[in-house]
Amino acid sequence: MRNRFLAGLLGILAVGGMAVAFADDERDAPPPAYAPFEHLIGGWKGQGIPAKNRLKGWPEQHMWAWKFVKGKPVGLSVEIKGGKFLAKGQLKHDDKGGLYTLEGTDTDGKPVVFSGKLDEDTQILSIERQDAPAELGKERVDIALNQNKIRYTMRLFRQEPDAPQFALVYDANLGKDGESFAAGGAAADLPKCIVTGGAGGMTVAFEGKSYPICCTGCRDEFNDNPAKYVKKYLLRLEKGEAAPLKTTAAGPVEAKANVETPSVKAMPKATIPKTKSGTVTTKPDTKPAAQKGELATKAASILSQGQALEKSGKTQAALTYYKRVAKEFPDTPAARTALAKIKALGGK
Repeated sequence: MRNRFLAGLLGILAVGGMAVAFADDERDAPPPAYAPFEHLIGGWKGQGIPAKNRLKGWPEQHMWAWKFVKGKPVGLSVEIKGGKFLAKGQLKHDDKGGLYTLEGTDTDGKPVVFSGKLDEDTQILSIERQDAPAELGKERVDIALNQNKIRYTMRLFRQEPDAPQFALVYDANLGKDGESFAAGGAAADLPKCIVTGGAGGMTVAFEGKSYPICCTGCRDEFNDNPAKYVKKYLLRLEKGEAAPLKTTAAGPVEAKANVETPSVKAMPKATIPKTKSGTVTTKPDTKPAAQKGELATKAASILSQGQALEKSGKTQAALTYYKRVAKEFPDTPAARTALAKIKALGGK
């Protein structure tokens, strides 16, 4: 009875000076058709490798995000840096025909359209190009996540005119930013995105508090209506499905949410505490669950800033962030990832 009463109070909550009705069953979770691709959300980096010369490759970066229309997720968007056939696109699903369509532009800026179905057994999406020039033959793209959801492959196949079957042209093998096999996938341990409920590896700040989000699409959607998603978060908090938030150092109340970006110059010089044997020291974990949730959220936010700096080539600045995570939040999943990053970058 108490829970129902509190939920009713939260249904009409003043946030930022506005009172907006909010139904308890209102949700912004992605449609079921996109559930197999939910783990694609976020940044990926790896290599594209041609089939004719497996020793010659190139770096690629993929960024997947949710696409919203009127506050509801209706598909996924992807932007590719360094790719050889696709620059960007939007993945949509036709509920009537059961087909997935990827519409976008190639690396020359020309429109491309792929369409196909998801194999229920292998969970591989195979989509064939619908607008390929006759002289090119047929083209097909396969998109597949591995079982632990921290690596995925995008393959391009081509069937030349008069050829009996499709042949591999090249494949891009990518790993998810901030996760590795050595450190273990940490997505399941991250706080839930305030918009869709996915793994929140990023944060936005609104009225002095940080909120987890999973991608740039959710960031933009939150910015359009932060009051709505703050109320949604409070409902989840009441039900025990979310961790309490920690006030940020963002300053006075902001009129609009923005991505939290700490200043590198303001960061204290950090070191990783070690024992005589050289291993990282840890203290017994006696923190309550709510505090652990706050620490995990903060650690994930700082880790994401380090990853952004590393991607832009600022290795030393990135190491400062990674070392801070390892020192200040040693018992969080982000700390495990940070330690792996420090080792990979040759930090001490």
